[in-house]
Amino acid sequence: MVTGRGLLVTVVAAGVLAGGGATAAVAAAHDDDPAPRATPAGERHDDAAPKTAVSLAQAVDAALKAAPGTVAEIELDDEHGRTAWEIDVVAENGERRDVAIDAADGKVLTNRADDRDDDRDDDDPAALRGAKVTAAAAADAALKAVPGRVTSADFETGHGKAVWEVDVAGQDGAEHELTIDAADGKVLAKEVDED
Repeated sequence: MVTGRGLLVTVVAAGVLAGGGATAAVAAAHDDDPAPRATPAGERHDDAAPKTAVSLAQAVDAALKAAPGTVAEIELDDEHGRTAWEIDVVAENGERRDVAIDAADGKVLTNRADDRDDDRDDDDPAALRGAKVTAAAAADAALKAVPGRVTSADFETGHGKAVWEVDVAGQDGAEHELTIDAADGKVLAKEVDED
């Protein structure tokens, strides 16, 4: 038999359970963070590379007008709060220049001597000048294999073969890394960046 006190404990316990469930339901309904969802094909991730008015090829042309030579590396990046193409140009005499091209209007933001030795072990200036495939041509080859937008191209000789490492923000929403032969423009490797 349930006594008055037992009935009271039962009613309070039921109220706590019901109230806790209601509180959880209200908290879930007011959660500001949307539930994770798969990104449909063709939709950009919020952290994907920004759209640019100036293509990689246009940025290369502008950089080479400002600093004649051969492009060793180009990357879409942030330059003092502006989206810019950062370009490493190697002159005939071996001098390196860092050139930044505004990705919105194609204007030169910076053009300065590059005296850093950070990535020079991977690119040989003589091999770069002898490459039949330019940064722009490597980007075109990458886009034929993976539709999207090129975000960087980097000349390398570190593995005994001259190649361009090209990153593409694919139309599928994924970041793709392609290796393009610097002699003939063929795609040697293609993988999806899981980072």
